[in-house]
Amino acid sequence: MLKKVFSTLCMAVMILFAANSQANANEVSVVLDTPAGWFSEPETVYKTVQESLDKIFKGSSFNVKSVSECDAYVQIYREENNLAGSYDNSYGSDAARDLTFKKEDIARMCNHFGDDNLVYIRVMTTGARSTSGVFTSGQKINVVLDFRIWSRAKGDFSYMARKTTTGKSNTVNITAFGSGSGSAEHAVEKGLKKGLQEVEKDRSKILAAME
Repeated sequence: MLKKVFSTLCMAVMILFAANSQANANEVSVVLDTPAGWFSEPETVYKTVQESLDKIFKGSSFNVKSVSECDAYVQIYREENNLAGSYDNSYGSDAARDLTFKKEDIARMCNHFGDDNLVYIRVMTTGARSTSGVFTSGQKINVVLDFRIWSRAKGDFSYMARKTTTGKSNTVNITAFGSGSGSAEHAVEKGLKKGLQEVEKDRSKILAAME
């Protein structure tokens, strides 16, 4: 009788362990590095990236955490490893960030979250350049998007993509002497969307790399 009860308990523990392991395997953490805000609003970048992640993983077995779920620990990791700093000036407080996460940094963060896969996204922009036409004026910005999948089992990236795109934002002026100049924020958003759309085309490749 005791042997039967013991066997039943062991079976229950194994089922629970397997279920928990599968849950962790399906959870995916996200690390996002955004532009500092000179030419774009980080909130806009977060929203655009989240929309793309939803498209890539829609209908899959993976449960991708929102960027905001992981962001707090990523900031703490920066602070503890001297990758972030802030200083006061006469106008307020400024922040500085090191955007060069190494593989060992990504591995440590993935281990902290306890997930088998981690999505690492970095967005960088150039300065805005003015453009003009007969009745238009605007701004043009180059956007560089790094999109990578870290595999804890492999101890390396299982998928990597770098997309360089150009975003443009124009203002139509009623006269040739109009005062509109386009929007740098819209230019960044358009360039980022173009890069993410290219990554979305690799959806099947990304999901296969994470299995």
